[in-house]
Amino acid sequence: MAEEKAQVGVEAKGGEEKVKLLQDELRSLLAQIEYLRDQIEAVNTVIDDLYASLEVLDYLTKEGKGKVVLVPIGAGNFIKAKIEDTNTVITSVGGRLSLEVPSDEAKKAIESRIAALEQVRLTLLRKLEELNRKVNELLPRVREEGGQ
Repeated sequence: MAEEKAQVGVEAKGGEEKVKLLQDELRSLLAQIEYLRDQIEAVNTVIDDLYASLEVLDYLTKEGKGKVVLVPIGAGNFIKAKIEDTNTVITSVGGRLSLEVPSDEAKKAIESRIAALEQVRLTLLRKLEELNRKVNELLPRVREEGGQ
């Protein structure tokens, strides 16, 4: 009789440990999901910014010469400026280095960055889908083990 009680106690302890491990795994997966969502949001923000750059570049190369525009100078302040040259664009090439390039070359570079970021986003979305699937597989096990 004492042996039976000891065996039940061992099984209960093993079950509690199993539930704790499952819960830890679930928490880890949920944290990874949250991180991926943040990364996807950051990528989306950059893609949106690049699309906005393309729109402005398209407009200025077609209609901008001679137009007066407001140029941001920081902290919500602007200065009026007249567009004189729409044939070239000063573009960042990384490491605080900028180059003057033809407008069509700048447009191609922006489109290339968008394409690369869309691939990154797709990879992140696939990983997110995989983690969501794992969570959906794990949840019933956590409930089942926790209910015992």
